[in-house]
Amino acid sequence: MEKQVGIADRDNVTMLIVGIEDLFRRLPVALYRSTPDGTLLAANPALAALLGYDSVPEVLEEVEDVASTYVDPARRAFWLQEIADSGQVVEFDFELRRRDGSTVWVQDTARAVFEDGTLLYSEGALIDMTEKVRARKGRDEFVATVSHELRNPISVLLGLAHELAQDYESFDDEERREIADVMARQADDASWIIEDLLVAYREDMSRVVVVTEAFDVSEEVRRVLESLEVQVSYEPDVSATDVAADRRRTRQIMRNLLSNAVRYGGSEIMVTTRRGAGDKIDILVSDNGPALSAFDAERIFESYERGSGLLDSRSVGLGLSVARKLARLMNGDIVYDHDGHNSSFIITLPAAP
Repeated sequence: MEKQVGIADRDNVTMLIVGIEDLFRRLPVALYRSTPDGTLLAANPALAALLGYDSVPEVLEEVEDVASTYVDPARRAFWLQEIADSGQVVEFDFELRRRDGSTVWVQDTARAVFEDGTLLYSEGALIDMTEKVRARKGRDEFVATVSHELRNPISVLLGLAHELAQDYESFDDEERREIADVMARQADDASWIIEDLLVAYREDMSRVVVVTEAFDVSEEVRRVLESLEVQVSYEPDVSATDVAADRRRTRQIMRNLLSNAVRYGGSEIMVTTRRGAGDKIDILVSDNGPALSAFDAERIFESYERGSGLLDSRSVGLGLSVARKLARLMNGDIVYDHDGHNSSFIITLPAAP
């Protein structure tokens, strides 16, 4: 006997549907429903916000083809193939273009809805993965940077050690001393690269050892310049030389800033000293490269950050972040400035009494 559906049953079904739709709207996870041809059938406020729209009607009206939001069309094609073949995609990462042109990385988990073997639509949830993706890229960049930094001094050390081991008697005492001096400098460079990593990863900066003493900063500048393979002009101010700081940390800062200038700055690099404000002495590491924006001028002091746009390769890795941390530990600072001709990173240290 066929069961009749009563008014109460229909009301219950209606209430269930309304409840599901209300949950769809209220969930903080970005939810969507779309057809294989890219038509967006449904969206919730979380999806609208993720894509930079003020409301669901706006996103439904303006996004005519879901594929247009994909930064990489190949990922959209791969997504469609996966959903058609297996009926689902799980934790699928891709980059979406937002309404204002900015991008966001998302992770998509979706299922397909079929009727008589035909894919009608897919419905899924997007999770914002932008920060995690950036952190992952930062780690990858970190590994690449450190590998590059350490490869140079270690290669020199290995090469010279091999030469001494194979042909020790062919070198006279003076040549051996010169080789030993080069090896010592390269080992010192490698040790300070490792020290950079330790500084960068110490959340408690009070544990970083700083030994303050009075010294002639021009001597430390010259010592760093001698280790460079490029020409850097140096114009010391004889009235602004003695600082109260840590010698080794000051060299570490100089090495980082000069390495940054050599790699990412202009062709002309110069170092100058001057009397700063109050009881301070400024050391300027300058180059004739392009100016940074006000936004980038602060952002590049963060670990793994770069300048944006045309200046995307201005800085990379830990150098500037470590340098500023160390300068501030010595009651100084590092700021960026552009005088209309040259870009400068200005190290400020306390003058010796």
